Amino acid sequence: MNTVRIMLLALLATLVLAGCEAEGDGNSGGNNNPSGRNLDQDADGIPDAVDNCPANANAMQEDADGDGVGDVCDDDRDGDGTDNDTDNCPLIANPSQLDDDGDGIGNECDQDNDADNDGIDDGIDNCPATFNPQQGDVDGDGIGDACDPDADNDGVANDNDNCPFTANADQLDTDSDGVGDACEGDRDGDTIADADDNCLNIPNTDQADQDLDGMGDVCDSDLDGDGVDNGADNCPLAANADQQDTDGDGIGDICDGGAGDSEDTDGDGVDDVPDNCPSIPNAGQEDADGDGKGDVCDDDGFTCSATTAFQPLTQSDYEAEGSGIGVCLGCSVDDPQLSIDDDVSTFAQMNIGAALVYGGAYVAADAKDFSNDINAQTVGFVVSDPSSALLNLELLGNFITIRFFNDEAEVATSVVGGGLLDLDLLGLGANSDQRFLAAESPAETFDSVRIDYAGAVNVNKTFRVHNVCVSAP
Repeated sequence: MNTVRIMLLALLATLVLAGCEAEGDGNSGGNNNPSGRNLDQDADGIPDAVDNCPANANAMQEDADGDGVGDVCDDDRDGDGTDNDTDNCPLIANPSQLDDDGDGIGNECDQDNDADNDGIDDGIDNCPATFNPQQGDVDGDGIGDACDPDADNDGVANDNDNCPFTANADQLDTDSDGVGDACEGDRDGDTIADADDNCLNIPNTDQADQDLDGMGDVCDSDLDGDGVDNGADNCPLAANADQQDTDGDGIGDICDGGAGDSEDTDGDGVDDVPDNCPSIPNAGQEDADGDGKGDVCDDDGFTCSATTAFQPLTQSDYEAEGSGIGVCLGCSVDDPQLSIDDDVSTFAQMNIGAALVYGGAYVAADAKDFSNDINAQTVGFVVSDPSSALLNLELLGNFITIRFFNDEAEVATSVVGGGLLDLDLLGLGANSDQRFLAAESPAETFDSVRIDYAGAVNVNKTFRVHNVCVSAP
């Protein structure tokens, strides 16, 4: 009997243990196992259950206002009740938003100081000690990319990160080329393919290039193209190779809103401050490109953008067309619409096979509505001459003419370029730099402008139009 009892007790114990395993052993398929406990949807190494931004990679878990919502996904980082986008002190709590001097920077963070000379007050500069006028901040943590040791917040320091601007805590690199799979083909993660990106290693979706040197502003050590590095330039955003600073305040005369003395170095009747060419007489202060540097001393090109003195005609109100003119064999125009796309990196291209007697091609911007007259004192074209792979010959050629039309009838012309002889052999002698050709508008009303490139003899020539620009009314 004792033996039977012992056997029954052993059987009962076995059944109890089996039941426990069925309920609690993860390998048994039981439904009590919290399978989502380690879910990490943003792959930043922090489980969602404890991640303060579970959908945005932020391995460092920064939370400036301590509200439990990480900085990278917190609409109000400083917790003062005003969203970051409208907060005049986004990193310092200031619910009153007081701004006594009306400069757009709240009193709490307005230091009236700019240590890195990038034009951003230290109180709101996301890298106050590092020049970064664009204020790029890929991970949105309030620390600018230029000074953030882990720009994508994936827990891997930039120096060791194979995708420093795209979160990839796993650092997968299938082809072992040093560029992580997460950003292969677009290493800075700015949606611009590497082949087209003017800053391969720093995000710049807008591809802004102020001095048109082919290097994007965010990675250009000389933004204004005046030969002086940004850090040492007393006007880093306005070209001033001479670095003249009449009042000795550390701000170059060309961008100094303060006063200087009444000296008139060039004797043109305009005091050195605010003379836009203080060393060369120019009493009229002509400045065709509106960059603050007078035409007589302006050697860095031009500016054509929505906020400058010259503004581009765009496809919203205008349409572009182009064709060969005169006696011209193999003449055509590629992509005329790219002359009005507000992007100087693209272009309409005139192709001249063999132009004789008077032949060539043109590109025109025509108002979609004839009643939409162009109200401008000056019209200009951003152009360039790519070098020839073999031979380019121009005889009594290179006659560049700007023509004005109203209701499809020509009302005025202006020759803005020409030459007796031009020879380009294997690219030697070519000028591929972009330049600005402009003409004053006629007294007559006009709604269309066109640029002709033609001459007596033109062989194997290309001419590009990057933008059509007009002076602001």
